[in-house]
Amino acid sequence: MRSRHLIVFALVLIGLPGLASKKKVISPETSAGNEEVDLVATIFLTEEEATQKLGMDPGPDIAILDVRVIPKTDKPVQVAADDFILLAHNDGERNKPFTPSEIAGQGAIIVSNTADQKQSKDKKTTTSGGLGGIMMGGGSSSPGNPKVVALGTKVDDKKAGDPKLLEALRAKQLPDKETGEPLEGLLYFRLSGKHKLKDMAVLYRGPAGKLDLEFEH
Repeated sequence: MRSRHLIVFALVLIGLPGLASKKKVISPETSAGNEEVDLVATIFLTEEEATQKLGMDPGPDIAILDVRVIPKTDKPVQVAADDFILLAHNDGERNKPFTPSEIAGQGAIIVSNTADQKQSKDKKTTTSGGLGGIMMGGGSSSPGNPKVVALGTKVDDKKAGDPKLLEALRAKQLPDKETGEPLEGLLYFRLSGKHKLKDMAVLYRGPAGKLDLEFEH
């Protein structure tokens, strides 16, 4: 009987490292890569975090993504803000970056989720494209097929035409350029509603391929 207990105890000890290795980690920094490029992204979700990163308050509903692009071959990589998409798994919201002028220029925009207001109606109408960095999708919430989210917009009077904020956003944004050297900068996303870090992901869809960067990994 005693030897049987010792054997069971030994098997448990052997299995512990495997169990520990399967535990997922939630971190504001994530990375992914392929044969052409490595990407490192750090997200700042709250207004306080975004303010500390930017050096001034960008306003509510702004998520900041610090992106580092590291080419791995002798061939230069074309980098553009539109290569990146911010995905919220919990509600399917899927946004491309906004430009500094869309956040702090004369035409600054606020994005709000209006899906809950329309659920009682038999028909739901959504608009695709044409509005800043907003993207629409259908089906289940996943990197390749996000859930439909209805969005409404209005002008942010408090931040519209803020020259100091506009200057700060432009100074630190990820530049659109071809590079053979590591390149780093910030991307700015409108993100409505409440989102936990574990629900967020960054999708790269650019000249160097397709990469999914999860903050729970």
